[in-house]
Amino acid sequence: MRQGADTAGRRRPTIVCAGGGPSAAVAAIALLRATTWLRLGYRIVLVDEHGRHARGPGYPPGDTRLLDAPAKAMSVLPDQPCHLMDWARGGGLACGPETRLPRGVYGDYLAAALAGTARWAAPHAEVATSTGRVLRIAAASGGVAVDLAGGGRIDAAAAIVATGDPRLAPPPHIPGFPGAGTDGITTCSRGALLLPGGGVARRVFAVGPVRRGHAGTTVDRIGAQCERLAERIADTVLRDRAVVLEGP
Repeated sequence: MRQGADTAGRRRPTIVCAGGGPSAAVAAIALLRATTWLRLGYRIVLVDEHGRHARGPGYPPGDTRLLDAPAKAMSVLPDQPCHLMDWARGGGLACGPETRLPRGVYGDYLAAALAGTARWAAPHAEVATSTGRVLRIAAASGGVAVDLAGGGRIDAAAAIVATGDPRLAPPPHIPGFPGAGTDGITTCSRGALLLPGGGVARRVFAVGPVRRGHAGTTVDRIGAQCERLAERIADTVLRDRAVVLEGP
């Protein structure tokens, strides 16, 4: 899969999310919201092994188990804590700030929030989904090569690892970054992978429980991570500004 083109025929950068569940959905939403006002043209591709885009394994359709946190803490928009509550009420559900909604309903919300943000961001940015598994992310000329199970490849400007708890789903192999296994991936505070010799990666990022030290991170806490990640990608990938060294 090659990078797409905008309406003027220019190459449109692609940002690949390895893993298409909640972490990837919230990261995509944050990036779209952070960059659309700049009219930056690019596309995001969410690659999920089982086609559970936005939902992941934790929020399947029809799941009646209740969320661990109330609606006031589960908005995908950190600056709009009532976003989930308003969405639920708009769909005819009784929902207050302290309501714990069913997990299946929350999966519906994640999918709807991603789709709604993508519509709002068009035509400058777009979101696509792909069913598959990312095996490897490696540096390539001007970006990264994302290798898929079955032999496919996506040439991208950058990649975000959002595969969830590494103890349950090992992240893809990333040459040059040791330790990207069951203990997670070491990143700076904005999600860029830390280089073994110091400094940060320019084109590879991670978000959510896959980050080292964040195995217990839940959706209600991922939003703040994604806000910082979006700023980083907007600056260093889409606007091509200099990288600033940051600690974990």
